Amino acid sequence: MIIRLSPARSEKELRVEKSGDTLSLNGAILDFTALQNGCSLPASAVACAWIDRPVERVNGELVLTIILPHGADASERSRIPADIVNPPDGKVSLPTDQDPRPEPSSPTWVDTVGVIDWSQMVTAEMKQEAAAAQHLAAVQADAAARRAAADSAIAPLQDAVDIDDATDAEVLALKAWKKYRVALNRLPDQPGYPTDIDWPAPPA
Repeated sequence: MIIRLSPARSEKELRVEKSGDTLSLNGAILDFTALQNGCSLPASAVACAWIDRPVERVNGELVLTIILPHGADASERSRIPADIVNPPDGKVSLPTDQDPRPEPSSPTWVDTVGVIDWSQMVTAEMKQEAAAAQHLAAVQADAAARRAAADSAIAPLQDAVDIDDATDAEVLALKAWKKYRVALNRLPDQPGYPTDIDWPAPPA
């Protein structure tokens, strides 16, 4: 487990305990055992005010960020805290300068609800699909921009041909630009599209 800390000015006190992949944050029990490798939970899926960012499992390691409250005169170790890597089970020692309050005899200090909405979990497959869709959109935008440049080059050359006023060089240039535009339109037919693309070179 890797616990990252997000420092915040607050008079509240935070108590953290760990047992395997389960954390207790001021008494709110959060069990992340079911979070599979490569998956993540947005902070909104964890009904706990101390969770600051998405909770992920990266290379088998649970990674999460919790808010670290600190006072007005906090030291550097509280304002710029280091990650807590693989803490042992039990109470987690936080780099805070606040004077610890006596342990309560009853959980009156509980101020969060340990509920996880697993329906919001983002799986590795979902991340791959989103990345693939984003890449495809970028490729399509790039191809559209190249086609627009080809259209702009073709229009005046085509005008010259249409009115029988084109030079031999303009006729050759028009043919070259049209071949380039056809090649762009055929990009989706390439075997590696859209991951591996052999982009046609525009006419010189």
